[in-house]
Amino acid sequence: MRKINIKKLSIVAVMAIPVVLFAQEQSSPEPVKNAFEHSTLINSNTTETHGNHSLDVAIQHRFGAMDKFDDLYGVYAPSNIRLYIGYGITKDISVGIGSCKANNNFDFSWRYKILQQKTSGMPVSVTYVGNVARKFVKDEKMLNMKNEFNQLNKITYYNELMVSRKFNSHLSLQVGAYCAYYNLLDSASFSGQHIFFGASAVGRYKFSPQSSILVEYNLPLADNKDMPKATKPMPNLGIGIEVSTGNHQFQIFVCNASGILSQDARVYNNSDLTNLSIPAWLIGFNITRQWGFSK
Repeated sequence: MRKINIKKLSIVAVMAIPVVLFAQEQSSPEPVKNAFEHSTLINSNTTETHGNHSLDVAIQHRFGAMDKFDDLYGVYAPSNIRLYIGYGITKDISVGIGSCKANNNFDFSWRYKILQQKTSGMPVSVTYVGNVARKFVKDEKMLNMKNEFNQLNKITYYNELMVSRKFNSHLSLQVGAYCAYYNLLDSASFSGQHIFFGASAVGRYKFSPQSSILVEYNLPLADNKDMPKATKPMPNLGIGIEVSTGNHQFQIFVCNASGILSQDARVYNNSDLTNLSIPAWLIGFNITRQWGFSK
């Protein structure tokens, strides 16, 4: 009789194993990964980090405005380029350094994923990104209204908080709010304003295992009614295609912002999309590559 009971208990225990495993799976929701292929989408940041102990290298290039055939619609015009290298300290914290041709800017950036979207319980990912940049130009070009030079005149700052959601294997959307600050700006052009606020939105639609359609929109929200129209920050719209092979991404797009450094792309974008008589569009591309070193 005792042997029969032991046998029955053994059968019940074996049958209960799948139930226990299923309950554990249900109680431990998995993180939703790869809302975007990279931390950069056209001119915008995304909620992605570089990954735990991962090295990230990027080349970002912007051609000139597509306004005439003489320079092959901007391909041979003066261009802007930025080189970047970043590292993931943990899966949630990344840092990086970059060098941009425009104004000879060198920058140090950081990003922290505050929340990670999961299969249940947490519907979105939240990431904070920031940078500090220094212009390496001649001191006499950075004098204040009193004709004085200070090293801080060359420093600019950028901060952005982003919220994204991967709805399914095809569609990911993100919104964000940003703040850019310049210690020194031309008072005649910017009416003494140093701080600039705005909103951003990006989207990705993945139509094949390797390819996606990309869209971005950045909208300045600062009160700039007193600024001259020629220097007033304008909204930026970007549309492009991304091809990804896992650790390598290639993005090619058209947009109306020639700046690459986040604060420059938003504050110094003077191309008015609503004025069709003035060329606003340009071609750009981003090439990125990641190497993972974690076990």
